[in-house]
Amino acid sequence: MGQPNSTMADSFPKFTRALVRQIPDSIRDQSEGVKVYQEDAFYQTLKKHEPIDVAKAREDHARYTQTLRDLGLDVTVLPADESTPDCPFVEDTCVVVGNRALVTRPEGEPRRRELDCVEKCLRDLGLEVHRIRDDDKATLEGGDVVFTGKEFFVGASEMSNKAGRKALADTFPEYPVHAIPVAWPEFHLKGVACCAAPGIIALGNNKWGKKAWQTIQRKSEFKYEPLWVPDGASAVDCIHVNGTVIHCTEKEGPNSMKVFEERLAGFKRVSVSIGELRKVDAALSCCSVLF
Repeated sequence: MGQPNSTMADSFPKFTRALVRQIPDSIRDQSEGVKVYQEDAFYQTLKKHEPIDVAKAREDHARYTQTLRDLGLDVTVLPADESTPDCPFVEDTCVVVGNRALVTRPEGEPRRRELDCVEKCLRDLGLEVHRIRDDDKATLEGGDVVFTGKEFFVGASEMSNKAGRKALADTFPEYPVHAIPVAWPEFHLKGVACCAAPGIIALGNNKWGKKAWQTIQRKSEFKYEPLWVPDGASAVDCIHVNGTVIHCTEKEGPNSMKVFEERLAGFKRVSVSIGELRKVDAALSCCSVLF
């Protein structure tokens, strides 16, 4: 491992644009992540929520956005909307492959207020846009969708259901769609498995990462290599941009940093932190849509 997989590299997405969204003040007290900490006693035993410093979160987000620009992407920045506290996590609102986009339907009702703005933006950028309608009873969040260039792996999670996976398959019929089990308290598949590079899947070195890998091996017609990451969801969630891997910092994942350095030596790497946003369970990929 560590060198590009030529077969997968030919089909792996080449990105020219990114979409991000600014951070509202309301994220401090009204984010769904905050509410989980407040309302789910079991989840509170796993993690304790700390108040978000919104000014610092905006600084972290600005550095993240600049990293995307430094990698040559044309970044569209949507304004924050105080009525949609989780709007910076724009990944959940759509799935884009090439010039085609599917506007999703998040599980939480408040997050569906984010969709009209994202749909308009995608249309203004000239994309062919499809949308999951409310009467479909489908739920799908982009954090559950891992695209390898050959196929989709989609979390069968609390946030995305079978009807949502069907909507994805109907929008992108040329690509197989495979369900991968994700168990609470993990929100999304990308907290368990991410595409670190063409043909290389980063996986949590834990029960659910191993279960996801077994399912991927069983269902896929293509060959992938596993990259076992020891520091949990914050380290598993990484982004591959045209030959560069964006991943956690050494402070966030010291053991994972060693894995990335040793196992992905053939790729450029950039360490980035979204800092304060991790307090509401955000991760690197959820703050952007690449296409």
